[in-house]
Amino acid sequence: MIALAVAVAAYSADAMSGGTARAQSAGAARPEPTGAAPADPGAPVPAALDPGASAAPASSPAPASVATPEAPAAATGDSELGDQGISAALGLASGGRVTPGGLRIAGHYLYQLSERDWFDGAASFTFGSGAAACFRDRSDAVVCNHGLADGSGVELSVSVRRLLAPQGAFRPFIALGVGLGVVRFSGDDVTGVTVPLHGGGGVRVQVAPSVAVVAEGLLELGLGRFGRGLGAEPQASLAVTAAAEFRLR
Repeated sequence: MIALAVAVAAYSADAMSGGTARAQSAGAARPEPTGAAPADPGAPVPAALDPGASAAPASSPAPASVATPEAPAAATGDSELGDQGISAALGLASGGRVTPGGLRIAGHYLYQLSERDWFDGAASFTFGSGAAACFRDRSDAVVCNHGLADGSGVELSVSVRRLLAPQGAFRPFIALGVGLGVVRFSGDDVTGVTVPLHGGGGVRVQVAPSVAVVAEGLLELGLGRFGRGLGAEPQASLAVTAAAEFRLR
């Protein structure tokens, strides 16, 4: 009996010492933070500490927007023209009767009046043959029958040129105006003063930043007053010219 009591006492002491050791090791494995506030039982558990939370894929950052330079505004025909310009033209003018015809040389000054309209002041010179073609008929009236390239003349004119919608690289236009000229047929010693009306049009093509090529057709209709007994005579001419136009500013 004494031996049995000793065995039971030894087993109890061993059990108590093992439990105390396990309690101490558990306390050492999880030390309590010092100075930290006690955890709020109602606070959500961070996803990193929550074993049930699934790892969300990291979202890739939005690509940075690349700034693209703005395309320069397309140059319109109007901006290419500028607000002032000059041009030199060369071509042919048809004559007949007492209308001079032949080589036509002209200079133009252009000034912008509005978005689509330009003032066109021109000085034109016509150089034709000086052959005589006037005679007196049976009633003793003076009659002149000059050809298409006879006579000479100088004229100052003012017109308004209106630009139309561009057609690709071409910019068409129309023009209306009035002129005042002096006509001379040297072979017949006939001189006259003319007042023609101008109407026509053409097209311009930009070939350089400040240079354009212009082709123009112009119809001239009017009246003239002549000496040598001719009196008032009609004027009719068709001129076709090509010009180089230069922008001033």
